[in-house]
Amino acid sequence: MNLDLTADQELLRDTFEGLLSAESSADRVREAEENGFDGKLWSRLVEVGTFGLRVPEAAGGTGMSLFDAVLVAEQAGRHLVSGPLVESIVACGGLAAFEDEAARRALAHAIEGERVVSFAPGASDDGRVLVPGGAVARSVVGLDGDVLVLRERAESPPRSPDIGTGAFAAWNLSAERDGSRTVLAEGEAAHAAFERMRVEWRLLTAAALGGLSRRSIEIAAVYATERIQFDRPIGSFQAVAHPLAELITAIDGGAVLVWRAVDAIARGLPQAAEWSALAFGWMAEHAPRAAHRALHTHGGYGLSDEYDIQLFHRRSVAWSYAAGDPGEAYVDAADHRWRGRTAALPDAGECFLDFALGEEAERFRDEARAFFDAHPATEEQKTNQHNFDGFDPDFHRAMAEAGLLYVSWPEEYGGRGLGMLEATVMGEESERARRSIHAKAVTSMVGQVVLEFGSEALKQEVIPRILRGEVICSLGFTEPGSGSDVAAAVTRARQDGEEWIVDGQKMFTSGANIAQYVFLLTRTNPEVPKHKGLTMFLVPLDAPGVDIQAIHTLSNERTNATYYTEVRIPDRYRIGPVDGGWAVLGHALHLEHGSNGDAGSTGELHDVVEAAAEWAVRRVRNGAPVIENESFRAVLGRAQAAVEVTAALGRRQLWVGLNDRPDGGAGPMVVAFKKDAFIDVSRRLLAATAPDSVLGRGAEDAIADGAIEFGYRLAAANAIYGGTAEILKSVVAQATLGMPRSRG
Repeated sequence: MNLDLTADQELLRDTFEGLLSAESSADRVREAEENGFDGKLWSRLVEVGTFGLRVPEAAGGTGMSLFDAVLVAEQAGRHLVSGPLVESIVACGGLAAFEDEAARRALAHAIEGERVVSFAPGASDDGRVLVPGGAVARSVVGLDGDVLVLRERAESPPRSPDIGTGAFAAWNLSAERDGSRTVLAEGEAAHAAFERMRVEWRLLTAAALGGLSRRSIEIAAVYATERIQFDRPIGSFQAVAHPLAELITAIDGGAVLVWRAVDAIARGLPQAAEWSALAFGWMAEHAPRAAHRALHTHGGYGLSDEYDIQLFHRRSVAWSYAAGDPGEAYVDAADHRWRGRTAALPDAGECFLDFALGEEAERFRDEARAFFDAHPATEEQKTNQHNFDGFDPDFHRAMAEAGLLYVSWPEEYGGRGLGMLEATVMGEESERARRSIHAKAVTSMVGQVVLEFGSEALKQEVIPRILRGEVICSLGFTEPGSGSDVAAAVTRARQDGEEWIVDGQKMFTSGANIAQYVFLLTRTNPEVPKHKGLTMFLVPLDAPGVDIQAIHTLSNERTNATYYTEVRIPDRYRIGPVDGGWAVLGHALHLEHGSNGDAGSTGELHDVVEAAAEWAVRRVRNGAPVIENESFRAVLGRAQAAVEVTAALGRRQLWVGLNDRPDGGAGPMVVAFKKDAFIDVSRRLLAATAPDSVLGRGAEDAIADGAIEFGYRLAAANAIYGGTAEILKSVVAQATLGMPRSRG
């Protein structure tokens, strides 16, 4: 697995960042708005070989990879390049595939800067297309019906005023007057050549939109940090910080998906065409939202021409809609995934990225999958896959005997000493086998905290029992008066010699009815600030004075209220120093927020999307299966995009953890995104598959035995459990965007 840039790629990125910082400043962008084109900038781009990036050396280019072009496009987006940079790179790469003299001449002119060549990403049956940069281009490559043509003119057509001042102009690809028209390919060959160019255009445009929207959010975050209202920076208000956190997460996820799509093309993976379409659809949807939110953050000042943010706002729309409704990309992706569509893909060249888990992890997958296949879940256990009720103690012990329970734990305590990659494989295979991981995941987190902070006596008592499958744990953080504000806990622990006496109550202690221990947050010093007087304990749930009462939820899950009345526990069950529990809890929450590499699991999302797709294939409406309805496929494709963005964010967080990099909010990003995405996707699919979707388990016509209806209810619970999404967004705003603290 590798998500790092090579030294050459870092040099390429930095070179263009430096060039564009100087040559495409906000002042220069404004100066170019009259015609949407900066000729001086274009000359500098020609000097560094920009338009030959994707042209083989034999044809006069530098023969660089698709990923190299993505890095350039990201910088072009950050700096709002005035001119059709993406379209010209794509057109030049496309022309290099043809031996025609006119194609070679146009290519040479473009690389040498003698004229601008552009690409028409939208197809038209009557030959008329709106071309980005068409008002400055003298050559355009596009699809005219069933032929791919090179259309050339002595003079560029008049500019069509547009929202992003992008030098748009209408071209007629069919006419030969006012220039020439060269047929490059016909029929299937023409469509295949155009599709290769369009896929590349989508990926480079998505990358540019990523650079544009990330920069716009960064500008907004700085403004929100400096702008004072009500005696506070406005960035400390969650109404300002949270939308920016949501959107930087969506944009980062889309950017990683662009990278993953390029990697898939380079490796010939079957998902390559689907991921390419999803990446473009996602970025074209979210870049305008991000730029609008950034403008809105500025209030009335954002509307002023003097503020840079309006430049980003206008271009985000123009770039996203240059080829028509970007929602068509979601339809394309759905066609690839569920209708067997194939696509011609560009040659990606060499790509040093690698999103795969690696040969050793895949060999381990064979072992894990064989075990799960030999121990299939019952239908009842599958039904309870997403809660503690799916816990099977016999299966749990069998995993322990097979050495598969906590594979990354140290060998000295009975673990296998494997890594995060193998732990990730176990999570993926558990999802595939429809096995509940709740008890295992919580116990893993608690066990790792014990290994980090517990006394040697506690480790020797508890860790081997956990590894033998004899012990599971639950969490005792939340109280009736303190939810996500866990530091406000009032459950008391007072020392009495070599023992501690615990009194209080915890809410939502899921799994406590089947667990042996609860990882308990207590207050040991009420006289100091709330974060400083906390101590953590591992409390045996069979201790006298512990009472467990069931609470049933709308997601068919049992959780618990637990009561502690003069519960006496030996000091060896204390984890970490007295009054030092905040650091211990912080480590636990870091694990919960994805440092184990499992934050990007997509089980719940995947289930509702696949249930909707399977239903649509079978369900007939208006004389045809629902899957034939383009509007439905757009919804389905968009839902699948959320699945893939979750997975992409998870892969990034896994890479951060593997390489012990600063988190920078990557863990909270993926957890918060998944919470919101599950709500959004389940709601969209509940509506798209209605009324069948409202039927629950046991109903004769329920979709996948009520999977979508249940998913909608489960999403509401997931958005709260483990810390609300709002708390995580505050963390993202601070850690990723440098915004002021929004919580006490």
